[in-house]
Amino acid sequence: MKRNIIWSLVAFAVIATLGSLWFLQNFEQVPTSHWEAAQKEAQRNPYLALERLLGKLGRPVTRIESPRTLDSMTNGGVLILDENRRRNVDPARSERLLDWVHAGGYLIVAAEDIGDDPLLSKLGVSRYRPSALQCTADETAAPGADRQKPPAALEVSPPDSDTSYRLSHLGKGLSSALPEPAWHAGPADNRSALLHYAWGRGQITVLEGLHFLDNRQINQLDHAELIWALLQRYQPQGELRLAARMTVPTLWQWLVESAWMALISAALLIALWLWRIIPRFGGTIATPISERRDLVQHLVAIGRSVWREGGITHWLNVVRQAVHKRLSLRHPYLYRQDASEQRIALAKIAGCKTKYIQTALTSGQALAPDDFTVAMQTLQRLDQRL
Repeated sequence: MKRNIIWSLVAFAVIATLGSLWFLQNFEQVPTSHWEAAQKEAQRNPYLALERLLGKLGRPVTRIESPRTLDSMTNGGVLILDENRRRNVDPARSERLLDWVHAGGYLIVAAEDIGDDPLLSKLGVSRYRPSALQCTADETAAPGADRQKPPAALEVSPPDSDTSYRLSHLGKGLSSALPEPAWHAGPADNRSALLHYAWGRGQITVLEGLHFLDNRQINQLDHAELIWALLQRYQPQGELRLAARMTVPTLWQWLVESAWMALISAALLIALWLWRIIPRFGGTIATPISERRDLVQHLVAIGRSVWREGGITHWLNVVRQAVHKRLSLRHPYLYRQDASEQRIALAKIAGCKTKYIQTALTSGQALAPDDFTVAMQTLQRLDQRL
């Protein structure tokens, strides 16, 4: 029994060894790559791959978030300026950038896709627009004629260089006026995808766009090799700056920067207006101590308040009810008599005229102050003598 177990283990070890040898001889471990969706950092920064590539090559990239940083850059170095900058780079800032280039800086700039470009207009660079003659020729061409199309890849050959680089060309191109560029690359002499200028002690490279340097296209054709060759050729040292998607200044920042004189004038006008309308007080006057009032004055004040509020009729009715109640308790026979006989008897008791008794007991109209006083006196006298 033990021999069978031993021989079984030996056979299993031999089979496992032979199987491992066969697997190692027929299979090889190789790296594979697969496409993954862009993460949050890559979605926020389209030039993340460019920044990491240049960082590994020894040229770390400094991102420029605020357009004010463009006004305080040190001499030298490289600035990569993306499009959609019209609100941040006005004509005055364009002049300051060109002065920075003239002092020895290297500017790589993308042309604006739509609208005016204050920076490139000073270089005489604009988007290519076919002439009316060319448009007419295209419209009258035969339906089956082949029209000239831009090549999918454009050959870029810098002067005094034996190396050419393939660049994807997707736009209509750029046209240049005076001054003439030092060299250019494009599908035609009047349509360029790249224009290069010598500007003072610095250099300027104008591109159709920076699309070939974003995260999706930097690994295609010779895009990475081209940007590295330009940096090594024209500015191999110095700080490397990237200005893309700069933040738009707030209203207050724009006012302080561009309309500070209007702000100062408005502040002065508001201060003058406040000085004019705010009352100016003198010294503090001590409040005199009010005299104590007696009971008669309080009663007079209460009476005036009741008179103003129309409450005399209510108090007159209250006194009348009290008199009628006393009359019914003290003189029930007189209380059940006819009204005319009752008034005569009550007039004798109160020692007054019959008309006063009638006014005091039955008048429902608003009384004059004198009539009200007489009525209350009559009712009070009846209340005391009944």
